[in-house]
Amino acid sequence: MFIASFFTTIFLSHSALMDLRRGTLASEGPIGNALPSSSIPVPSSAVKKPASRLGAPRPSMALSHSQLQPGTHTTTTANAGRRSIMLTSKVGESRESIASATRGDAGMYGRTPQTMRSMPSSIRRSSVFPSSNHARPSIAPGLYSSVVPKDPRPLRDKGFQTNCMRNINDYLVNARYPAPMTPKTLVSPTLKEFQSILRFLVNDLIDPGMTWSKKFDDDALTVLKDLRYPGLDSINKTAFTAPGAPQSWPAMLAMLNWLVELCKAHENWSDPNCISDPLLTPVRDLPLDHPNLEDRLLWDFSSKTYTQWFDGGAEEFPDAEQELAEIYERMAVTTVDECAKLETTAQKRNVELQQLHAQEPPLKKMEDEYVQLMSDKTKFIAFIDLHRQKAEKTKQAISKIRSAIYNQEISSHRSELQRIEQAVAVQNLSPDEVNRMTHERESLTRNLEDLRNKIVDASQFAYDQEMMVTKSMDRFETLLADYTALAHQIGVIHPTPEESSSSSVNVDYAIDLDLGAEDLEEVRAAGTKLRSSIWHGLQAYRETFRQQALDLSNVAIVLDDQFDRLGQKVERQKEEVGNLEVRLKVVHEQAEDAQSQLTSENADTNKIIAQLEAEVTNMLAASQQGVLATQSQLESTRIAFKELRHKTALLQDSMVTQVGSHIDVIIKAKEHAANSLRSIRSLAETQ
Repeated sequence: MFIASFFTTIFLSHSALMDLRRGTLASEGPIGNALPSSSIPVPSSAVKKPASRLGAPRPSMALSHSQLQPGTHTTTTANAGRRSIMLTSKVGESRESIASATRGDAGMYGRTPQTMRSMPSSIRRSSVFPSSNHARPSIAPGLYSSVVPKDPRPLRDKGFQTNCMRNINDYLVNARYPAPMTPKTLVSPTLKEFQSILRFLVNDLIDPGMTWSKKFDDDALTVLKDLRYPGLDSINKTAFTAPGAPQSWPAMLAMLNWLVELCKAHENWSDPNCISDPLLTPVRDLPLDHPNLEDRLLWDFSSKTYTQWFDGGAEEFPDAEQELAEIYERMAVTTVDECAKLETTAQKRNVELQQLHAQEPPLKKMEDEYVQLMSDKTKFIAFIDLHRQKAEKTKQAISKIRSAIYNQEISSHRSELQRIEQAVAVQNLSPDEVNRMTHERESLTRNLEDLRNKIVDASQFAYDQEMMVTKSMDRFETLLADYTALAHQIGVIHPTPEESSSSSVNVDYAIDLDLGAEDLEEVRAAGTKLRSSIWHGLQAYRETFRQQALDLSNVAIVLDDQFDRLGQKVERQKEEVGNLEVRLKVVHEQAEDAQSQLTSENADTNKIIAQLEAEVTNMLAASQQGVLATQSQLESTRIAFKELRHKTALLQDSMVTQVGSHIDVIIKAKEHAANSLRSIRSLAETQ
């Protein structure tokens, strides 16, 4: 304990000297408060971080880990040297000099030329400017190409634009956008509406108190460049002056949709139910099969314990050790379970292997089955050949029968022809008369057939027309009934006095038409009435109802918002009730356990009381004998106490002497450190 307190005193005095040096030499180091040659750990609160308008960046475990492990210093400095080539502007150089001090390169970058002379060759930078001669060009420009990739999104696609407008509208409604929105706000917005939406999204994403200058387009382009918007090549200053133009609005709409997605991601950045970054997930929530879980556990344990030791000087870390032990216990339990499962699986596989060895080899069975199948194949091939021969014989017999039937038909036709020729010869007609009669018969037959076809077509056409008229009349009756019912529902037929007073157009919407009437003028007049007066009146009603539906939809959106809020409130109350029920159940179980434990303890206590009463009775008899022995022991103890107090006084004097000598050593060390710092300062000033 004395040695630990001695080192703690030296560390505190050294920290005081470092605080004094930070107050006097604040502008000498690359980060303003630590020289590169110092190996003393610097608190995180003492490092000057660059101001960022986009909020604090996410901490990187890789860079901090490289600072903690000195063995990786050379690799880290080389990587830092390669990264420093990317920054060419003055602001980038200042940020580079600050960032290099935290990357493990000891703040070499951003120094004066005198300091750069002593820079190690492993971390020396290459020039980012082209050489005057024709030597090999620098590799730095190839790392980040100046060619901006083309935006792959279909900006001109109507479906994509509709999805973007719906997404932006939903987010603005949920985020309680203060300005009013119309149906044309996201179709062809004005300059004021666009600037208001963009300011709202940027302020919600970056800083609610962000100030905008008079040049809105310059500020917007700067913000998009800082946010690294991927489609920046499709946006220029002209688009910000006329955002609602047809040639500018698709790109601006896609940009607003990208900002909305960025705002949604920013809202869920710290939500453990949404993020999947293992660096942001607590180590206790990581799966046990996560890669490099042991390294993550070691890093978290080292960072927590180092912070506690550095800030409070703690020597023991029970909480961190207990948490680490719990995680390793979980890992051990999981490993044991997996081993048990693997052993069970191995036993099952061994049993299956033994069964396979005990049974007949499946290959022999397959070979026997193959031989049987090959014999069956041979039999089937022979059977197919036999039936093929039978089919050939049947085909030959069929061809013979067909030839016989053909010859028989020819002979019958010849006999019929001879009979007809004999009948014609008996009538004694000339060949011209026979031909004329045959021709007249054929023409009459054709005319008769044509008339029959025309009669059939006319009958079919008349039937089709009658069916069409009947169906049209039925359809008209159905539509008229539907029209009358709907008109009664909306109140255009026989309206109430309030509805008739609210209607600005006096139109008789009743339709009374008899399609069976013979006068077609009445039907035409009814059609003219439908097209001229009733149709226009219904259009006016439709416009009125559409406006009412739009108002109702806006009210429904507000009610849905209120419903969502109430639902969230109810869910929170349900969770609270569930937690209270769980606590109540736990308390009941604890009370029951305490009651049972108290009952058992009462029984044990009664037994102990009975035993103690018996022992007290025995001790009363023996106490009188022990009084004399106790008095003699007390006298001897007093003598030993006096001797011990004398030795303690001597030891205290020696300890005071040693502490004084150690304090002298500390004072000398402090003076030596101050002299060393003065010499270092003078050396730095001379250089």
